[in-house]
Amino acid sequence: MKVRRVALVRVDDPAYVEEMSRQAAAHRRLGPRQDPGDLYRASAVVETAVRAWLAARLPLLEERVIDADVLPDGERAYVRRFQELDAVIGTDGRPERVVEMKFSASGGAVRRGLSQLGRARGLLRHEWPGVAGLLILVEANRTGVELDLERLRDVEVVEAAALERPASLAPTALVVLHVDALTAHLDHVTRALIERGHDEGDALTAARLARAALAADPEGDAATDGAAATGARSHEVDGGLDEPGQEPSRSATFADADDGEPDSPFAALAGLRLDDSVGAEGDDRHTQAR
Repeated sequence: MKVRRVALVRVDDPAYVEEMSRQAAAHRRLGPRQDPGDLYRASAVVETAVRAWLAARLPLLEERVIDADVLPDGERAYVRRFQELDAVIGTDGRPERVVEMKFSASGGAVRRGLSQLGRARGLLRHEWPGVAGLLILVEANRTGVELDLERLRDVEVVEAAALERPASLAPTALVVLHVDALTAHLDHVTRALIERGHDEGDALTAARLARAALAADPEGDAATDGAAATGARSHEVDGGLDEPGQEPSRSATFADADDGEPDSPFAALAGLRLDDSVGAEGDDRHTQAR
């Protein structure tokens, strides 16, 4: 995919608002959605709290939407696409590190977050070489998220205190936060919503462990318990949540398909999640300077 132009704009940029409004109108024709659950709703609250937590430690740009002209493989005309980022660390309009946030009970969210970071960095490097990435995982269960360290060999897993020395971080870094770290940025209503999200996260974790036990002992006592636990949440896919309801059509807008988190405040208000129309992997091989 060739890239002709890349810029960063605010979430209230008129062109971005117009595109989100058009997307919302198109997807509303698909009919009403099922209730996505408290974990989905809590993810937007957590994202806002993490952004405030991060802003108290590092300078954040107001511009956090990628606006790019791209030529998709096999196409003959450039199209304008947007990708909203959770946060961008930088100064004087120059991005230094893009941030992806996940509120999840599964390590699978880390893989998806890294793919999204890679895609964003691949685009931004056409204008700002050397931009780095930061993934912030907030645990959505009470027992903690088990990370696959083998898959994180190229990622620096650091404590939150390491953000005080951002220049010392690796090009891709991961911080795991407990929701208690965000208390100063939550009120009693949002804390109650997050607790209900934790209930769902615990159920997802229990179902995943039960399926693993069932696979290891298909004829034993785990079979009955595993079937019951798996039924507790039928929408879990690849360590995250699939999107209940009808599948939206492909769009001309970059978006982040993940744990059911809204991609933008406009998508959240419209009650939809935009499709990933670029591809799941964020490797630099997917972008090519013209």
